[in-house]
Amino acid sequence: MTISPRPNWRLALGLPLLVFIICTFIVFSPLFALNTSRISTAVALDLTVTAPLLYFLVIRKTAVPKMTVIRVFVLGLLAAGLLVGRRHPLLHGIRTWISPVVEAVVIGAVIWKFRQARRQAKIGQLDFLTQVRNIMTAVTGNARVGDIMGSEIAVFYYAFVSSRAKDGFSYTKVSGAIPVLIVFLMAMVAEGIGLHFLIARWNPLIAWIFSGLSVYTMLQLYAHMRAMKARPIRVEDGVLYLRNGLAADVCVRITDIEEITVTTRTVRGEAALKLALFGALEGHTMRIKLRQPVTVVRMFGIRRQAEVLLFAVDKPAELLEVIGSGPIPGAVPAPNAPQQPSL
Repeated sequence: MTISPRPNWRLALGLPLLVFIICTFIVFSPLFALNTSRISTAVALDLTVTAPLLYFLVIRKTAVPKMTVIRVFVLGLLAAGLLVGRRHPLLHGIRTWISPVVEAVVIGAVIWKFRQARRQAKIGQLDFLTQVRNIMTAVTGNARVGDIMGSEIAVFYYAFVSSRAKDGFSYTKVSGAIPVLIVFLMAMVAEGIGLHFLIARWNPLIAWIFSGLSVYTMLQLYAHMRAMKARPIRVEDGVLYLRNGLAADVCVRITDIEEITVTTRTVRGEAALKLALFGALEGHTMRIKLRQPVTVVRMFGIRRQAEVLLFAVDKPAELLEVIGSGPIPGAVPAPNAPQQPSL
């Protein structure tokens, strides 16, 4: 069966929308009052069965996750409740018997995928953050929403479950990020306690809301600090996986690298993107110039395009040696490192 990467969205969204519009016209037409019981049942079936079925038939041979059919079903169920009433026997039966089954299947599938992702992350086969983003993208049907939700879920994994990676190229020593993070956490604890009691004199509820946000921010910083140790830079199958904790992710094909240099300097006026959470407060040891822009996924699923990347790695000479096994023009070895021929 041939899989198309993208469906015909006009049909995929237009057909269910047409069903919704027709059902709305029927409910508000004089015909509905003549036989309310039968027509309301037909309308409920069209919204909860026909619309999702039409959507599924359009996307079934595409790369769109089949779980997105559930979104159409939920929208149809909500629309049916608004048009024919939530107490309709058919809708009551769907909510009582079908909805719990659908919820259980979705929750079970997500839990199974999470357990699989965690198992693969433990044995180093797959990066957990990447996997959880893919899972949430499949569930929500939207890459941006999946990135955001996956990033938030990963905060708890890296804060409480993750462990230090045993292979790959680390970047925690030369970047200087961990001391900065520790200072930030200590400052937030000291200031957060003082601000809580100060705001509580004016409004206790706002004080607790502010404290809750502060605690969650500290949890994110702590998770990022642990993720830096659990998510090293890797080179696999001709792809350079650049990571910086939870702050940045990008995959670079080695054949797309135009120039790679070991440097701690920043070229003035150059539109370079540093893979760091605190920007100038963190150092870098390598610069990569690409032949074409790549997408960098930042914290909270924010995406940025870049052609020049600055990042830190503790052993740049070793990383350059691994990358340099392929033809890369303009590669420059580290100072005092064994000289290699131009790649």
